[in-house]
Amino acid sequence: MPHYVPDALPQYIAGFYQWQQTSVNLEKLCGRYGTGFINARVISVNPAGKSIELSSGEVLHYDILIINVGSRTPAISHLPNVYPVKPMSRLLSLRSKLDDGTTGRLLIAGAGAAGTEFALNLSHPARKNRPHITLLEQGERILSAFPVRAAETAERVLNDRGVKIAVNTAFDEQLAANFDAVILATGNEPVSLTIDHPFKTGRGGRILTGKSLLIPGQDAVFAAGDTADISGMNLPPVGVHAVKQGKLLRENIAAWLDGTELKSYKPWPLTPLIISNGPDHAILTVGNFSLSGKSQALLKYMLDMHWMEKYTLPPSRRRSKFQLLRDARGRA
Repeated sequence: MPHYVPDALPQYIAGFYQWQQTSVNLEKLCGRYGTGFINARVISVNPAGKSIELSSGEVLHYDILIINVGSRTPAISHLPNVYPVKPMSRLLSLRSKLDDGTTGRLLIAGAGAAGTEFALNLSHPARKNRPHITLLEQGERILSAFPVRAAETAERVLNDRGVKIAVNTAFDEQLAANFDAVILATGNEPVSLTIDHPFKTGRGGRILTGKSLLIPGQDAVFAAGDTADISGMNLPPVGVHAVKQGKLLRENIAAWLDGTELKSYKPWPLTPLIISNGPDHAILTVGNFSLSGKSQALLKYMLDMHWMEKYTLPPSRRRSKFQLLRDARGRA
């Protein structure tokens, strides 16, 4: 079963990325490196017996365990026209309905990075059959966790395109009845909440770890990504942290096997994020700094494709930075 790249999902749903540019086939990737692949959910972790139970009923034993099961959108509605951002399987089915114009009225609930990026891409003039979009936010402004300048830029663009922005308004199922479809982008929670485990948790129910990503009191159980609250730092669940943690995990697993000291995770002092606005514009934020324009869209495409091609193409077929820049300019 393929695993989808979350950062590219708004651009895929809007038709600005193709399927092969946004998906990694995990089974194929594992086979390339001689790693086993099992498509199942983890039901429970038993550190005393060094085992995990799967939804298939199978019990697996481990020497070293890494828990990194990602996050999901809380199921605050089960209406058939409501599509949560995560897990992405239902949301992917919405693309055809948007493309053929059967979704004329679209509500996007939640105006954080995900909800705003969906609104920007789906309202872009290059799209055919653009729906009438309402962007809902229970706070006082969209992109409330980002610089005011970034929010003002996004709001100005959306207003110019006729997107209705409703702030100080919480989602409820009665609202959903007025729309053909609802994209639920109201925030995420760790999937580890669905796993029976004995570990302490931090903010949002994420599993608490030490700075080495090792869970306190465990000699061989690590957690990372959206699943982990590292040393109580409550880092934002964004890709730049997960990517950096992956490298540390590799080094610490090697250290654990060698019996040497584990290294500590040192987060980036600032967390960069690029919010796409179709193929020709994007908003870059770093801390309190914000910049928007075509250059940011080129940068996002280059970063996305460089990342994807590492996992989908052999080295001989990967594009150089010059080729990526050329292709990015061609898109924009």
